[in-house]
Formats: sequence, structure tokens, C-alpha cells
Amino acid sequence: MDLPRPVAGPGELLVRVSFAGVNPFDAKIADGILEGHRPHVFPLVLGVDASGVVEGVGGNVDRFRVGDQVLGQFLHDPIGIGTYAEYSTVPQSIGVARVPDGLSLAEAAALPTAGMTALAALDELGLARNGSVVIVGASGGVGSLATSLAANRGLRVIAIARAGSSDRLLRLGAREVIDPSPDDWMETLRARYPEGVDGLIDLMSDRSGLARIASVVRRGGTVLTTKYVADLAELERSSRRGVNLDLQPNSELIGRLIRQVVDARLEVPVERRVSLPDAPAALAELIAGRGRGKTVVDLSL
Repeated sequence: MDLPRPVAGPGELLVRVSFAGVNPFDAKIADGILEGHRPHVFPLVLGVDASGVVEGVGGNVDRFRVGDQVLGQFLHDPIGIGTYAEYSTVPQSIGVARVPDGLSLAEAAALPTAGMTALAALDELGLARNGSVVIVGASGGVGSLATSLAANRGLRVIAIARAGSSDRLLRLGAREVIDPSPDDWMETLRARYPEGVDGLIDLMSDRSGLARIASVVRRGGTVLTTKYVADLAELERSSRRGVNLDLQPNSELIGRLIRQVVDARLEVPVERRVSLPDAPAALAELIAGRGRGKTVVDLSL
């Protein structure tokens, strides 16, 4: 079905998409996670992250001009004007910025949601230099960027990921990688850090899994999950702080993210480029836990 070209409304940019980032949240939108909470438009076009070129601006746009290369998280009402498309629109007021020198358009599309999530998680932990942080699910997009950003802050990163990702995560800055395949992997972690670690970023576990892993965090430390499964009261009873991270994208956050990535020359983990027809299969692999780093949809393929 040929869809009409979107039009930039007041305060919006019309962007010709070069690359679209693939995120697990894309599948959640398709499954109706926002149904009843936010207006939708059909047929539903998926995708929230993108990079591309501004081809039109609506009234009151004062931050961007036609011809600017931009990146950002494009999620806005109505849901369904996504980035798996030749054109998409985005309000200038949310998490969108110009693509800086030194960042390719493919890297730019991979960065917004995963990078802002990683940066917001580290901000929430607030660990001092030389603090220790365990990252569960470190091989994925958020985990890879969290590893780089945390290492750049001088943190000791203990990455929990399959052995096949070990070399890549060590290159990104992890001090060590522990394979969660053996049943006793948490005992290995406790043996290496008998006093406990300072913080935990868990990108994978369910409620019961998080409760078990939280025990490796020292009293007074912070347990953070992006799955919104932390029992905050129970963690408080054990003298640990719990955080169910709810990402709030904004221009300030993505601006800080870009500066940190570019200034420190951090690697943006683009592991795979796919064509638009191959995007559903790539998303399915990501949901099944078989993805490493970031996948982007190349609209030129």
C-alpha cells in the first residue's frame, strides 16, 4: 500500500529517513502497549529512532532548517507515524538534534533510544569514579552503550553476557565479562566482589530474576531495571535503592549523549544493516534475544 507523504505540522520537522534504528519497543507498539493511552493512526508504521535530512519545517520551527541532518527519537502522537518509512515527522521539542561531525548517519540512527536509556540509567546510579556496576544484558544495544559510557566515567564495568560477546565488550571498556550460562555465575560474581558491587543495570531479567541478582549489590547500592519489575519496597527493606527506569527523551538528554559519544570517540555498536523488507525478521530476532549491538534499517537498500 502506498501511503501519503506526511506533512510537517506546527513545530514539526519533515525528515527524509536515511536509517531507522530497530528497538524492542517497536514490537511492543505493534502489540498494543500504548493502546488506550495515546491516540493511534492506521496503518501503523513502526519505528521510533531515525537519522535523515530535513525536507520541510512547520510553523514556529526555530531550531532546524531544510537540509539539516538530524537524529532523534521520533515517538510522538499520534502513534503510528514511525521511522520504518521513507518520510517521517518529529516535533522539534522532543529528543532530536543535528548529526555532528564524526558520527555517520547509520550510527546516528542507532543512538537515540538505546543511548538515552543507557545515559539516563547511569545518571540514576550516580556512581563516583572507580565505582563498580554490573550490566546484565550487556551485549545488546543499550548494554553496549552503557558499557562504553560507564567506562568513560571511570567505572569498573562487569558485563554479564554470553562468551561470544566477550572480546567486543572488553574493547568497549568492560573490565571483565561473566557468562551467565553456568548456573553458578552469580556465585562467581560474589566471590570476586565479596563486599558487593555499587550498582546494577538490569536490561533483561523478570521480577524473580531481578530479585535474585539484586543480592550482589551492596547495602546502600542501587538496583536499576529497564523492565519495570523492581519491587521498590522490598529493596528498601534490604537497604538497597530500587529504580524502575522510565525514559523521558528530551533535547537536553540527547545533546549530552551526543557530546559524550563524539568527544570521547565512543563506539556506536552498529552490528547489522538491513533493508526495509527485512526489518520484521530483524525485529523478531532482536525480541528473541539473538541480537548483538544495534541493527539499523538502511532505506537506501
